[in-house]
Amino acid sequence: MPVTPRDLWALAGYVAFAGVLLAPLRHYVGTPKQVRRAKFKRDSFPLSTYPMFSTDRKGRIIVPHVVGITADGERICLHHRHYGAGGVNQVRKQVARGVRRGHAAAIAQRYADSLAAEHRQGRLNGSSPGAIRRRREAAVVEVLVVRSRFIFDDYFATGEQPSLPKEETVRARCVVGGFAERVEEPTK
Repeated sequence: MPVTPRDLWALAGYVAFAGVLLAPLRHYVGTPKQVRRAKFKRDSFPLSTYPMFSTDRKGRIIVPHVVGITADGERICLHHRHYGAGGVNQVRKQVARGVRRGHAAAIAQRYADSLAAEHRQGRLNGSSPGAIRRRREAAVVEVLVVRSRFIFDDYFATGEQPSLPKEETVRARCVVGGFAERVEEPTK
């Protein structure tokens, strides 16, 4: 049976399709140093090399974040609006960057000032949809900027307090209505 032009077009289509599927493998050619550089220079979908997908976290993650403490010692997750107008991910990144750069005291001061201002204005006890969260925030007497280490298995396990970190370092603290101080003390 002779090869027809239609067969050649089909073969060319299959070769092109295979080339598209195998294109990400081009990042794995060369010395290990060249391979690492090429992998992180550009994503190689579907074999993604972005750290968000490819970093081995070894069952743990370290997160800088802000915690409110009540007079009873209860930990309250504070709303991101106390730091900025951006969304939660934008504020989370700004807090993490600030902690890395040594500005933890300024972050604690900003949260504490926002809580104090809302308390003075009486907005924390309102009856809007976020009223329960705001009532809990009204009980906050101290703001801590912490760097917490979470173990995935412990955090996601069903237990009495699954959301507590395995280890935590307080980077700054500020009494609501007071002045922030930079500290470096492990709590666990």
